Amino acid sequence: MPLNIIGSMVLEGPEVIRGWEYIKYYGPIVATVGALKYYFRGTTNTWERDLHGKVYIITGGTSGLGASIVDELAARGAQLILLVRSTNDYWLAEYIQDLRDKHKNFLIYAEECDLSSLHSVRKFATKWLDNVPPRRIDGVICTASETLPPYKERQNTIDGIEIQTAVNYVGHYHLLTLLTPSLKAQLSDRDVRVLLTTCLSQAMGQLDINDPLYLNKRYPKSHPWTVLGTAKLQLGLFAKEFQRRLLETPRKDGAPINIRVNIINPGTMRSPSTKRVLSFGSILGLFLYLLILPILWIFFKSTTQGAQSFIHTLMSPDFVNLDGGNFISNCSIYKPARKEFDDSELQKTLYDNTAIAIAKVEKESAVKRKRNELTEKQAAEAKGNLPKVEEITAEKSKPNNINAIQVKKNKDKVPLFPGFDTDNGSLQKENSKIKSTSTKSKTSGKSKKSKKL
Repeated sequence: MPLNIIGSMVLEGPEVIRGWEYIKYYGPIVATVGALKYYFRGTTNTWERDLHGKVYIITGGTSGLGASIVDELAARGAQLILLVRSTNDYWLAEYIQDLRDKHKNFLIYAEECDLSSLHSVRKFATKWLDNVPPRRIDGVICTASETLPPYKERQNTIDGIEIQTAVNYVGHYHLLTLLTPSLKAQLSDRDVRVLLTTCLSQAMGQLDINDPLYLNKRYPKSHPWTVLGTAKLQLGLFAKEFQRRLLETPRKDGAPINIRVNIINPGTMRSPSTKRVLSFGSILGLFLYLLILPILWIFFKSTTQGAQSFIHTLMSPDFVNLDGGNFISNCSIYKPARKEFDDSELQKTLYDNTAIAIAKVEKESAVKRKRNELTEKQAAEAKGNLPKVEEITAEKSKPNNINAIQVKKNKDKVPLFPGFDTDNGSLQKENSKIKSTSTKSKTSGKSKKSKKL
């Protein structure tokens, strides 16, 4: 049948094909759209690697880019630990169960680690490090992000840090620096890879190494992407300095450093963050976003396509022999245009200033947290829900009669297994005393009778 059609087209021309008028008109348009879509989808990863038994920590793994990466890794059998704001979430439980059922992988868990709270990050890191022997970790994948639409007021975290800076930069900085002992404690033959996420906004960042937490600068409502770009720029500079310090610290066993830190640019995607920015965070903006969605479908990647560079960096053996601190996009290494990435002294200063600022903010937040706890306790005491401090002190000053009551109960208690019941050891001694006393009384009674006789 196809040969007949082709033969007719050759002999009589393409007009013999039914619907040729529509094909001639719409064909070039469809072909052009298909070619553009194919070009902008980016490169697909071609490396494969067995991930069974490997453990990865992932931030932002419940939506957008992170969810696509989680789906890819779960399909390959990796053990995944998703860091989330709260584990007390029915939707989260359903999400993890669906992943387990879909991939027959039951090694998917969630741990509470809110990147917008320095205290939450420290609690998770402390719990992770408080384990002997050290817990296995093959990689940390940082995809969590926070973007604000234009003309919205500044949003601060509980620590007073601007929200985009806190989630995109400070939270990941705090997490990785706290987990450094765990990363260094991995076996020498273990390939540990740390992946950070950057984006196009990095080119618009305005660096201020004296205020890395964005505590004092005025928030630009009309162009908040500069704040996001600054956070991504600082994250990239931190990655290069973090990798440098890891390589400069030798292992105790003399083996080569096996930790590699790289920065991934997934490209422009149709992600929840993109939708929030383009819709201006409003209903009308969302309607306009839906109108231009067909155009975005052509020129913007899906989150699955954006995840390919992450999968490539995890799978490819080439990154084992590289020093780290590389920028990857479309499954290949590229050099960023910002000159700050060539200034190692600037990177070191930013790293140290961020550590000092985080320590200061953490102390202030701890003081506020203790004050709030004390205020809440006093309020509860005023309502009568809790005993007052004076009552607790008076109660403690009373003589302790608990032991006497317990002894009295033990005297009346008959053990099930007297010879083996260790809890009734005192009772056994009491019984032996009673027996000896009764024996003495009987003996004394007999002696009195003999005297009378």
